[in-house]
Amino acid sequence: MPKETRTAIERRDLALLTASRAGEMLRLAFADIGQLKTWEVHQVHHRPGAGVSVGYRLMLGTMRAGAVQDLYVLATTAEVNPHKLRAVQGKRLRLGDTVVSLWQYPHDPELTALPLAADTGKFSELLKEPVDLELLGYRPTRRAVLRVVRVEKPALYAKVLRTSEQKQLALRLETMAKAQVPAPQIYLQQPGLLVMTAVPGISLAKLLARTSSRVLPKNRPTFTDLDRTFQSLWQLLESLPELPFKAPKRPAWAERAEYYGQAASLALPGRMRECGQIAKDIKHLLAHSDLGELRTVHGDFYEANVYVDPQTGLVSGILDLDSLGPGYLVHDWGCLLGHMSVLAYLSPKHYDAVPEIVQDWFKQLSAFYDARALAASASGVALSLVAGARKTGKKWDKEAENRLLMARQWLDLAQ
Repeated sequence: MPKETRTAIERRDLALLTASRAGEMLRLAFADIGQLKTWEVHQVHHRPGAGVSVGYRLMLGTMRAGAVQDLYVLATTAEVNPHKLRAVQGKRLRLGDTVVSLWQYPHDPELTALPLAADTGKFSELLKEPVDLELLGYRPTRRAVLRVVRVEKPALYAKVLRTSEQKQLALRLETMAKAQVPAPQIYLQQPGLLVMTAVPGISLAKLLARTSSRVLPKNRPTFTDLDRTFQSLWQLLESLPELPFKAPKRPAWAERAEYYGQAASLALPGRMRECGQIAKDIKHLLAHSDLGELRTVHGDFYEANVYVDPQTGLVSGILDLDSLGPGYLVHDWGCLLGHMSVLAYLSPKHYDAVPEIVQDWFKQLSAFYDARALAASASGVALSLVAGARKTGKKWDKEAENRLLMARQWLDLAQ
C-alpha cells in the first residue's frame, strides 16, 4: 500500500476513534451491558503502519434503576486474531471501510496473563503474600507493566507480554545476569507473565532533574559528577553481552523515521510537509554516515530506562531489555541524547540545565562516533516522540511542536 494512502487511512481512523462518531460505536458495542451515559478518550496509541488504538472511560446505565457501571475499554484498528477476540468476549464492528476490534480491560486478546496481573487477590495468591498493584503502562495487544508493592519487602515489577515473546526476554535477562550487567532478575514466571526484581538507585531522569538551577548548589551534581555518570554509561554499553540465540536486528528509532514522520503529521496536520521532509533528510544522512560495527545494543537506551546510584552517579541498573540485540551503538547514544533534549521543553523548571549537558555529551561522543550519524539519530528519536505528546496533558499540541522543533535542530546540526 502506498505510504500516502496508508497515512490518509490512519488519519481517518484516528479521527474516527477520537471524534463524536466514536460515541455511536461505543453505544452499539456495549448495548448488551447497558445504555451509554458518558464516554471520554483516555489514551491514544498510534503505531505507524500498524493501526490506531484508543482507550476510553465509559459510564453505562444498567437495568437496575439508577445503577451505573464504569468500564475501561479499548478499540483498535490493528489486526486482531478473531478467535482470540471472541475468547475474551470482545466485539468487532465495521464503520464504513474501517474494522474496529473492542474489548474490556483487562481482557486483552493478546495478553492472556493481564487479567491475573490486574487482580490483586489472584496475584497475592500467586506470590503467596499480600500485595498491591500499580499499573505503570499498558500498550494494547503488546505489553503491560505493573509495580508490585509488598509489605515490608522491596517492590517487584511484573511485565505482561505475548507468550511468543516471553522465552527470548527471559533469555536476555538470564544472559545479563551471567555477564554481571546490572539488570532485573527473574523472580517468577507464568505463561505470558514475568515477575522481576527491582534495580537499585534512581532513574537517570531524576539525577538530571537535580541539575536544575532551582536545586541548592550543595545538592546539585557538578560537571565532574556528570562526567563520571557519562563514563559509567559508556562502560555499561560496552559491557552488553552477546546473546545466546540469533536475534534479528531491530531497526533503531531513527531508521524508522519515515513511519514516525507519518505519525507526527497526524498529530500536527498543519506541519505534514515538514514532518515528511525531516524524515527523508534523516534517512539520507544515515545512509551516508558511518554507523560503526554491528554489535549488541540496548535498543531503547534513555533516561527512564537507566538507574544510577544517587550518591555516586554510577549506573546501578538497566531496564526494558526487550530490544536487546544486534545494532549500532551510535543509535543507543542518539536515543539517549534525543530523549534528553526534549526534557527542558517538557518541564523547564526541572531540566533547565539539561541542554548544556546534552551539548557536552554530544561533543564528547563526537570524538568516537560520526557526529552526523549521532545527530541524525537523535533527530529521529525526537521525531518519534512527537505523536506521543498526546499523553503529556491538555497542552499536548504545544509539546508536539516543541519536539518537532528539537528534531529540526538536531537535523540542522547533522547537516
